[in-house]
Amino acid sequence: MSPLFTSSIGLAMAIAPAAATAQSMSDQSVADRNKATVRAYLGEISERGNIAARELYFAPAVTFNGDGDLAAQLARIDARRKAFSDQELVIEQQIAEGPWVATRVTYRGTHTGEFAGFPATGRRVSYTGVAIDRLEDGKVVEMWHTVNLHLLMQQLAGDRGSQRKP
Repeated sequence: MSPLFTSSIGLAMAIAPAAATAQSMSDQSVADRNKATVRAYLGEISERGNIAARELYFAPAVTFNGDGDLAAQLARIDARRKAFSDQELVIEQQIAEGPWVATRVTYRGTHTGEFAGFPATGRRVSYTGVAIDRLEDGKVVEMWHTVNLHLLMQQLAGDRGSQRKP
């Protein structure tokens, strides 16, 4: 084996791990930026109700649970904010892989306004949800969210489940 060939193999073996590490660091920084974007929009839009901030975080053609009509989801956020005026959202866990970010959250608040046919009860509630978002170029392009509405409704009903409006 020629010394030149042996040197080339040695150089390649030295460079390959460094290139893989650089790629891994780049992937991690994208994942960290994506997680930060999701945390920011959940806080700004979902928790604080600043619907106007959507342009900062969402691509123009963003979809929510497969639907391109984001207006319906934004109306639900507004209704929830009115029903639970002191609502807080706590991010319990967040995992990112590739363009996807999964976020497990807990909502807490006091039921101060009508919600889903229930008049204000004054009860403190707590319920959980999961958001799975796909980002491109720093903007959310696809959202898949679910919350435990069954748990929320149980808390709102309390002992008066039959008093729900039709």
